[in-house]
Amino acid sequence: MCSVKAETAAAPLSALTAVSGMKEYAQLAVGAEGDLYWVEYRPDLGGRNLLVRHQSGFSQTLTPEGFSVASRVHEYGGLSWCLIGVDSWVFVNQSDQQLYLQSLNHLSPAPLTNLIDVRYGAPVHDRYHHRVLVVEEDHRGDDVINRLVAINLQNGHRHVLHEGEDFYSAPVLSASGKRCLCVTWNHPYQPWIATKLLSLWFDDGGNVEQAAWLLGEHDDQSIIHPSFDSTGRVIAISDESGWWNLCRFNEEEHTWEPLWSVQADCATAPWQLGGKPYQIVGEDIFIARLHRGAMALLRIHQGEPVQAYAAEYTHFRGWSADSGHLYMVVASPTCLPKIVSIDIATGAIAEIAPSAMAISPISEPQYLTFPVAGEEAYGYFYPANTHDSQPSPVVFFLHGGPTACSYPVLNPRIQYWTQQGFAVLDLNYRGSSGYGRAYRMKLHKAWGQVEVDDALAALAYLIERRLVDPDSAFIRGSSAGGFTALMALAFGDQFAAGASLYGVTDPLVLAKGTHKFESHYLSWLMGDPETERENYHARAPIHHVERINKPVIFFQGGQDKVVLPEQTERLVKALQEKQADVECYIYDDEAHGFRDASNLADALEKELKFYRKIISSSS
Repeated sequence: MCSVKAETAAAPLSALTAVSGMKEYAQLAVGAEGDLYWVEYRPDLGGRNLLVRHQSGFSQTLTPEGFSVASRVHEYGGLSWCLIGVDSWVFVNQSDQQLYLQSLNHLSPAPLTNLIDVRYGAPVHDRYHHRVLVVEEDHRGDDVINRLVAINLQNGHRHVLHEGEDFYSAPVLSASGKRCLCVTWNHPYQPWIATKLLSLWFDDGGNVEQAAWLLGEHDDQSIIHPSFDSTGRVIAISDESGWWNLCRFNEEEHTWEPLWSVQADCATAPWQLGGKPYQIVGEDIFIARLHRGAMALLRIHQGEPVQAYAAEYTHFRGWSADSGHLYMVVASPTCLPKIVSIDIATGAIAEIAPSAMAISPISEPQYLTFPVAGEEAYGYFYPANTHDSQPSPVVFFLHGGPTACSYPVLNPRIQYWTQQGFAVLDLNYRGSSGYGRAYRMKLHKAWGQVEVDDALAALAYLIERRLVDPDSAFIRGSSAGGFTALMALAFGDQFAAGASLYGVTDPLVLAKGTHKFESHYLSWLMGDPETERENYHARAPIHHVERINKPVIFFQGGQDKVVLPEQTERLVKALQEKQADVECYIYDDEAHGFRDASNLADALEKELKFYRKIISSSS
């Protein structure tokens, strides 16, 4: 368990400390000699991602100045490197999205590909054919084309393995090297709605001699995170039962069969490449089951859970393993992310890479279930760290996506607010992942309504129980969450003010100009933009300027390609023309999701000052 002692317990978190504490670990891999590798996100270094190697108690940063390990396939990236043998690896460089070779003997990266306007992600080493299998996203033409390709490690020769699908993700190679699995899907679906599982068989030269679909892309089934078990059988996570559960593919019957059935999700929405939420070790499978947003790490043997591990943690990701240990990033309500090893035989936990810092005091999450429209919605309530017995101001946190999820883990930005005397409600509105397919599908053609109703209902629930001050309630969100915050200000008068961080202001403009991955997402969330255009007008903050009568603060990245800066600027101008209380800050070097610590801290400080001004003016 983490220590919660701080260097100066009485000093509240500064904004810079709160955002710098968001240093993250991801994409773990165990080397052949027992060394452990991972990607480390460093906001204090301008948001760079560095590959780190750990051996015999010592850690070494491998990524030189001028490079950053990050893919932008599907815009959101994800898995961006893989090991090659004992001492080499391939990674995607953030700035040019090309593949580079690097080794312990030659830390200066050597380019493996050189294609302008082409991106790569999710590389997998094929040692039998001296190549990497990788998802390719080609932006050179009028249409963005996605493919599964192989890149020769000796000469960089590129060979197309499969194309024709709109999207490819999660390639995985069998132990024999003769078969590859890959998740694909087509418009208008998203991977958490409907996917297919592609199987490729290779000849001795590595050419595709057969391709087949292992079912999928029904509009009621999402198959994600495929693997081969120890006997070479195909397993994956499917939500055919209504929950993302482990399934095995029956090759003879051509059907999916439950491998472990539980009325709980064992995965969340796959916005990024990689991130497989289980690990196979011999005949056992280790998996994280979600309950109330918290994860439990379980060992599954012959279709039954036989052992639980690391009960003090509530979140597990970045999985890797050898024959005796699991390696992963863990977190809890009192512990920031850190890397640990877990002894499979004894359950003993050893820390490998520590949390970025310790925080004190900590406000721990209280699981919240509240009624709305005859149903239930969920969230986590963090009381303000104050000795005042009076109801406190509250800030609502809205996750992005909108098909995403918040977890009960220590978040320095939430603790920043609680230490400043604000309670926080981290909302998992209807449509969030982690609560089953039916809950996740609640946003279908209802975005801008369902989650707004949930925010208003949650606030009424908190006020009724005298947990928060009804006159000092604020709502904030980024991207899709910013859209919901603006809609809540337009269609409810309960919130005193709000903040939009690169939030959607005009869904119709977004539908016309967004990137390929989300180009049909709005049709699912709101309806067809041609035949159901009225939905877009009715649920566009830009068309309800006259209804937004509460103060709003905006933060926008000047390089944002998802929500273009023009969207924010247009709404700000309209609000200014009606002399509304509005502030807007544009960070020229940021994109969709701020990465630089100084910018993150500046935005946080400005938002706090904005809310305090409103509280002072009303008191």
